[in-house]
Amino acid sequence: DKTYSRKACLVNDFKFDPSGIEIDKNILIDIDPLYQFVLHAGRDAFSDCVTGNLDRKRTGVALAAISLPTDASSSLAKNIIGQTYRQNLREGFVHDFKPLSKEESISACVTSLPASILAKGLGLGGESFTLDAACASSIYAVKLACDELSSYRADAMLAGGVSRPDCLYTQVGFSQLRALSPSGRCAPFDERADGLVVGEGAGILVLKRLEDAVRDGDKIYAAIRGIGLSNDIGGNLLSPDSEGQIRAMKQAYESAGWNPRDIDLIECHGTGTPAGDSTEIESLVQLWGKSGWSPAQCPIGSVKSMIGHLLTGAGAAGMIKTLLAMKHKTLPSSLNFKNAHKNSPIHGSPFRVQAETGKWDKRGKEISRKAAVSAFGFGGINGHLLFEECCPDINTNKYKWLSKTSENQAPVSCSDSVPPVAIIGMDAFFGKFKSLAEFRDAIFNGKTSIEERPEGRWRGCDETAAKILGAKDLYGAFIKEFNIDPASYHIPPVEIPDILLQHLLILKVASGAMKDAGLPLRDNRPRMGVIIGADFDYGATDFELRWDILNRQKADSGKNLQIQ
Repeated sequence: DKTYSRKACLVNDFKFDPSGIEIDKNILIDIDPLYQFVLHAGRDAFSDCVTGNLDRKRTGVALAAISLPTDASSSLAKNIIGQTYRQNLREGFVHDFKPLSKEESISACVTSLPASILAKGLGLGGESFTLDAACASSIYAVKLACDELSSYRADAMLAGGVSRPDCLYTQVGFSQLRALSPSGRCAPFDERADGLVVGEGAGILVLKRLEDAVRDGDKIYAAIRGIGLSNDIGGNLLSPDSEGQIRAMKQAYESAGWNPRDIDLIECHGTGTPAGDSTEIESLVQLWGKSGWSPAQCPIGSVKSMIGHLLTGAGAAGMIKTLLAMKHKTLPSSLNFKNAHKNSPIHGSPFRVQAETGKWDKRGKEISRKAAVSAFGFGGINGHLLFEECCPDINTNKYKWLSKTSENQAPVSCSDSVPPVAIIGMDAFFGKFKSLAEFRDAIFNGKTSIEERPEGRWRGCDETAAKILGAKDLYGAFIKEFNIDPASYHIPPVEIPDILLQHLLILKVASGAMKDAGLPLRDNRPRMGVIIGADFDYGATDFELRWDILNRQKADSGKNLQIQ
């Protein structure tokens, strides 16, 4: 567990102002910075638009947040489990556990709370949810928010992303992947590029249907004309695949009715990793084709050169940078670029890195400015979004793709617009019921999975758990045994102990559902997706416990802890 760089783009000296947030101020001041970032960005974005006549019960939140330990969840693990380990490892150590405060309990909810706390803080009653689609998450959040608007389930949506994990995880994790920049300089597309630099923060957009924004007199930064989403079929977790990226981009242009060569500016994913950046340029070259363009006609850049890689918030940062560029009619510079590598596919292509700030001129008097934003995530999750400048004289009927309404402008009924959906396969693993067949047997024969907590579930911290919970956790539907065949999923057996049980469980049950549907596990299915509901797995904080024990060893006056 080591990192070879201590450089990151972190937020320092942030003082949260709880004004305008409808939550107890005493709670807000002490909650994890993750939630303070969300509330700060969400409140300021919401106040930037016209909300006087907005029905807040029909306003929702779609927010991206990363499923990594935060400061608060790490502190919780150290307080409950870490101190017990120290007590067991060293004689004379007294466990000084203190009951959790309300603020600590709230802050430890890593994945389930970011969107809902923003909705609560602004008094919003529409649909709210948090998602994690890796570095493509913010574009996914905006796409799902647009779906809420186009279906008339909402009249306004707040959408974007936040990333504020415990920075030890990102520094050590990206070091282990050899993706972190040793120099601490993020240089997308440059021959000196040596990796990414981690950033943190939050970016949130407020979305309305275009005709509603025009009616309300809102300041309109741009119109969303198309969004494409995909997942790589080829490649692997660490190597992106052009085919998947191109599929997402084509989907966006088809929905907009545009040619890729209509674009004036591309905000790339551009992390500063040589292989990833090269693949992204190659994808763009293939998308644009071999003719119909001039060399270096389209400027590209990456906000990560300025603020680092915000992971789940990266797409939001890229979108906001692009919207500001469009508003101010300016091509912003991408930093740390001098020369592309001699083997880079950018040579002789339609693209050039915008190394200096410049004027963004229209192609013609009647031609609006157009831009694209890409966000490509770990594991091959891809998102591509298209913006168009919204001029005062634009005919809003041009944008009806966002609004599926009937002739009298009433929302189209569900029965008219959405075909019935058939459930063709399923599987289950609930507590001791390890399959769909066992669960079916339990349902029809009155069996229960609830029983006493398995011995060792608290990993030697049963006494501490009893102090916290009393008898509240003595019974539950626990999973006592879980087995998986690594070969079935092409997972090296040596890696199984390091994979969170939650991830293996999802893999096993999802494959069981596919088998129940009669679908082979491995096939080329570009139009089949995956959506999984999952909460934060506190097993991820085990790394923090290791680090804490070692740090405590150094601080305990040279007294050695027996660590295995």
